[in-house]
Amino acid sequence: MVPAFERYRDIIPDFSSFLKAVEIRPPTHIRANTLRVESDKFRQAMAEQGYPLAPVTEIPEAFRWESVENPGSTLEYFRGWYQVQGLTSMLPALILDAQAGEHLLDLCAAPGGKATYLAQLTRNQALIVANDVSHRRIGILRSHSDRLGITSIIVTRYRGQSFPMRMRFARILLDPPCSAEGTYRVGARTPLTEDPEVSRRLQRLQQMLVTHGLKLLRPGGTLVYSTCTYAPEENEAVLHPVVEEGRAELIPIETPFPYAPGLESWNGHRFHPSLKLAARFYPHLVNSWGFFIARLRKPG
Repeated sequence: MVPAFERYRDIIPDFSSFLKAVEIRPPTHIRANTLRVESDKFRQAMAEQGYPLAPVTEIPEAFRWESVENPGSTLEYFRGWYQVQGLTSMLPALILDAQAGEHLLDLCAAPGGKATYLAQLTRNQALIVANDVSHRRIGILRSHSDRLGITSIIVTRYRGQSFPMRMRFARILLDPPCSAEGTYRVGARTPLTEDPEVSRRLQRLQQMLVTHGLKLLRPGGTLVYSTCTYAPEENEAVLHPVVEEGRAELIPIETPFPYAPGLESWNGHRFHPSLKLAARFYPHLVNSWGFFIARLRKPG
């Protein structure tokens, strides 16, 4: 058993099934780029090229990659027909529910899976500011954006907690740096939070990002906060003061995938009761990466 996960025994439902799931290599998922090709035609064309795909019924453009070849090495990939992306990683963009014509901000956007999905969902008809502080990762984001034929993304490079206050956004996606425990399954790396101090240090950055993100949000606007970690220090504990002080309220999440509710307490700390409206995705419930997602609305 991975020692870092033992501290979650009391909060992860069916913990024994969770431990079995993280010892199984996860499937590879891809997202058909409907800006280039319709999902049905894409699946048919890929089958004709010898790349069998299994559809994900809950997301029409999502497929499980079943070929032995590397999904990032095909001609169709370089033509921009699809993006390799974890299934649960697609959910924050869907839950944000962005609309054409809106001004959107992805505050920690690189390498760009969620930002490019937002562009796809809004049919290249929203203004999407994709921001990241890393010069190297921004290069990857630009490459994906160009390959996928996206014209609605503006790339910026600022520290997220000091992004310029020059405009307000209707919706913001915030997927901050995290300990990434949810990406640990066989074949991946060891969780960083074998030392819980890592999560506590990240928590300070995450709280600064949430605080500034809400300042950039229009009154009545929506902010989706997501991480690929199980650590309550980086999830519920980050959002608790925001909700407790009335700076935002949690609103229910709509998704066809099974999940566990957010926590109302952890290690003797009580969280705001509305945090149960957040969603915790575990690999034994959805065969993908572990994720935490919360949807917040700014008052007004």
